[in-house]
Amino acid sequence: MTLNAVILNDTSTRYHHGCSRVMRLLIEGLQRHGLTVTARSPARHDWARDEAFLTAMREADVIVVNGEGTLHHGRPLGARLLDVAMHEARGTTPLVLVNALWQDNPEDWSRPLARFDLVAARDSVSAEAMAQVTRRDVRWLPDLSLSAPAEVTAAERHGVMIGDSVKPGPRRALGRVAKDCPDAVLVPTKTLAAPIWRNGAVRAALAAAWYGGFGLPRLEMPANEFAYLDRIARSRLHLTGRFHAVCLSMLTETPFLALGSNASKIERLLSDAGLGTERLVPPDHLDTNDRPFNAGELERIRAFRDRAARDAEALYADIAALARGAA
Repeated sequence: MTLNAVILNDTSTRYHHGCSRVMRLLIEGLQRHGLTVTARSPARHDWARDEAFLTAMREADVIVVNGEGTLHHGRPLGARLLDVAMHEARGTTPLVLVNALWQDNPEDWSRPLARFDLVAARDSVSAEAMAQVTRRDVRWLPDLSLSAPAEVTAAERHGVMIGDSVKPGPRRALGRVAKDCPDAVLVPTKTLAAPIWRNGAVRAALAAAWYGGFGLPRLEMPANEFAYLDRIARSRLHLTGRFHAVCLSMLTETPFLALGSNASKIERLLSDAGLGTERLVPPDHLDTNDRPFNAGELERIRAFRDRAARDAEALYADIAALARGAA
């Protein structure tokens, strides 16, 4: 029996390596359990006016909403995702929310959320908050980016990889640190595929605009998820303000220092992994000194990755069971 799934909020279209990895692993996981993904609605896309997508949704055996970092602070994009719960094209098709952050949302969001058949958060605080507003069980498991091995070749580590942030202030702080570090390289989580960005002068101008000034080290933009993971794995230290950059540092066991993001997602990630807040620093406390993981940190990171792989596989199996029940 062929089982069909559709996915809302395909974040791979945003050219962020972590989001691309999440979507790849989500689709592969569904496929392993017998589901064919027949349509994907990109992030920020107005799916409710896309007749082709609505047709695929009507014919699907399960509808999967990729929550990622969308459902926080009452953002209109989050409300648009939740609207699927009451849309006529959904009908009685099982509806699943996966990999979701939930923070500081309006009370009226609880009504559509309660109509999902399965809800899985990517952190324990989000799970507890969603359980409170819906009065139902909500599971949590680590972000899907952590649910499969990095598959990078072991190499000697050298240099400091300077990431980026969604917030201008932390981004400029990263730029200031980069200027004073002789072995630093700028490697944002987002890539740009157009040929113009291969030009060194254009890249330098982009770095100046993005990080706030000139005199910066070179800017690298790995072409894909695998090249990005390899770059992290070859670094002795990773400074970043991006959630997925921290996830992938943990995946490759690369020491990192993190700045806060536009929600509490990094704080929650570190807490759930048992790492505390020692590697979360304010912008004026960034430095490029070696910060190797101690034995306890490595043990907790590896246990967290094991949980991610185990619980993700259980999640895919449960989604497939919902689809079979509806077919």
